[in-house]
Amino acid sequence: MTSLDVKFNKLLLKQIQKKFGSTDDLPPEMMEFLNTVSHTYDFYEKERQLIERSMDISSNELIEANGKLEEQAQKLQRSNMELREFAYAVSHDLREPLRTIAGYIQLVELRLKEQLNPETREFMGFAVSGVKRLQNMLEGMLKYAQVEEGQKDFVRQNLNIILEMALDNLAGPVKNTGAEIKVEQSMPELRGNRAQLIQLFQQLVANSLKFTGEEAPVIEITVKARQNDFIFSVYDNGIGVQEEDKHKLFSLFKRGHSGKYEGIGMGLSICKKIVENHGGAIWIDDSTVKGMKIFFTLPKNG
Repeated sequence: MTSLDVKFNKLLLKQIQKKFGSTDDLPPEMMEFLNTVSHTYDFYEKERQLIERSMDISSNELIEANGKLEEQAQKLQRSNMELREFAYAVSHDLREPLRTIAGYIQLVELRLKEQLNPETREFMGFAVSGVKRLQNMLEGMLKYAQVEEGQKDFVRQNLNIILEMALDNLAGPVKNTGAEIKVEQSMPELRGNRAQLIQLFQQLVANSLKFTGEEAPVIEITVKARQNDFIFSVYDNGIGVQEEDKHKLFSLFKRGHSGKYEGIGMGLSICKKIVENHGGAIWIDDSTVKGMKIFFTLPKNG
């Protein structure tokens, strides 16, 4: 390789000439090495020029780009709204046909009770059970769709009243399980949606009543004020949750102890959506040895 075979980067060529005077007397190995270095110089020079051009975008171009992003965000918001409305409509409209199906299956079973063999009665029981499970899924989808993201028309709520109403709704299960509910502190006041907050506490307590152990359920609800928010906890002495299930419990249609307990796996995902809609966060305490403790935060919003 000779000096004529190589076109050095201009900046590099100046440095070579300053150091060696000329490239004519350099050995081929040195020329090959310098050629590789020259390509590297060229690459970074192009990158530098590209960055400079990117930084030279005019204010009008930036405004135009931001406008397009805003337009896309609005389209996405409309699509999400349409999807929620569709889910609500489908869930609502399918409930009545499902009730009809379950009712007629049970009616047929009642009228033909003496003529049905045990296997047929078992099959009909499976059908009714499947319909009821689908009804529960639709009910969960309705509740999930009704929690509107970004809803900010909140009003000031007394969480003592909210919690009392949630526990009143669970009076039957609390009595049947012999559960003891401990509320260790007076609940604060904050801005929020009443129906959603009732649903939040009701679902968390119902979850604790569901996954019980051999002992009577004990459920402890606490709250602690922090600088910018309140941190709540709901603890129970139940069977807890397996380590491999913790990461999925707040996802739609995901359950711990699958197959052992009734449910469709939407309760905690609804809680997550409610908490996040109010500007908070929710998680499972990893340090709990027995039972399960769920923490969630709600902001001090005036």
